[in-house]
Amino acid sequence: MEGIMGVLLGTLGLFYPLLLASVITFVYALIKRSWIWMLISAILLYPDAWFFSGYPPFPWAKFVPLIQVILAIIFYLLKRKR
Repeated sequence: MEGIMGVLLGTLGLFYPLLLASVITFVYALIKRSWIWMLISAILLYPDAWFFSGYPPFPWAKFVPLIQVILAIIFYLLKRKR
């Protein structure tokens, strides 16, 4: 896992682009109430969250994408009820 994250964030330099794409898809998902876009946002945020969880003050950071997954489940259940 560390090798994959090292290539994504270090070699390819995707730290800020992934963070920016995650924020944009998160806002879009909230506006559209789309569970698919919310899951995409969580997937895009995971490498950055994993990176931050390696620092001692932020060991909980790897769980931040779970908020988006929970929101995606809520959006899916609300859409299924209609």
